[in-house]
Amino acid sequence: MNHTLLAFGWCVVAGFLMSMGGGGGGILVGVGHISILGVTDANMIKVVNQILELSSRLVSVPVYYQQRRLAWSVALAYGIGAPIGAISGSWLSKSYLANMAVYRPAFGALVTFVAIRVLYEGWARALLHHVGHRRAQEASERVGNRVRAGGFASLRTEDAPRTVRWSWARIGVRFGGETFEFNPWKAIAGGFCISLVGSLFGVGGGFLATPFLASVLLFPMYIVVGTSLVALMVPLAISVIAYLVLRVHIDWALVAAEIPGVFIGSLMGPALNQYFNEKALKTLVAVILLAAGLYYSFT
Repeated sequence: MNHTLLAFGWCVVAGFLMSMGGGGGGILVGVGHISILGVTDANMIKVVNQILELSSRLVSVPVYYQQRRLAWSVALAYGIGAPIGAISGSWLSKSYLANMAVYRPAFGALVTFVAIRVLYEGWARALLHHVGHRRAQEASERVGNRVRAGGFASLRTEDAPRTVRWSWARIGVRFGGETFEFNPWKAIAGGFCISLVGSLFGVGGGFLATPFLASVLLFPMYIVVGTSLVALMVPLAISVIAYLVLRVHIDWALVAAEIPGVFIGSLMGPALNQYFNEKALKTLVAVILLAAGLYYSFT
């Protein structure tokens, strides 16, 4: 199999994981660039990863919008801090992680951390003892069960997330019969930090954004998935532009082969999201990432 078909096929899988919103898709693309396609330009790996992540969102976000799974006020608050983090991360990465000998073990450490985090999210029973987590899970299950029984057309007006309170101190979002509130300053700070890390390593940041929205802001996973994808679009676009301004080389032929694969996978994710066993999928992705992360860290 030539590199073009291999890149296409790998990106179908990665695009599917990107659009599922749990994190790992962008990192999986990076693993493919390093270990399968043998790309040796660290800066190019980072910017191409993010071009593919952004492409995935252009396809998957409209689907999540049609399914009424986006909390716009959450994405907006997150997006205020994200651009500064994205620009800072791109500059630091171009300056200090341009050498593959430095980038590879650093990327490996990041991948290992993500794998452990995904395993923790999938298997930690302690999360359910937290009142906020339990409320969020119950709201997700109520709406999710209604969708599985009658399709998205069966959703009531009150099932879709809508902002019911705005202030500098608290923002409230109504969903599934519950009101979920968060501090916008916390969301802004999270947007800055997560975008900094994502841009630094050339990944989307979903592996941090999703647990941040679910575990720190305590939002239901049903709306976290689509909302995190929207929230990351601005920092991804800014990070790509920053890398282009810094004159990073890009193999556009490789990008042209990979984007169709990402598009196909990203259309599959929102459509199949409700039918997958989330714990089993997260565990499989985590095991793959853990093996890759340890390999990059120690070889």
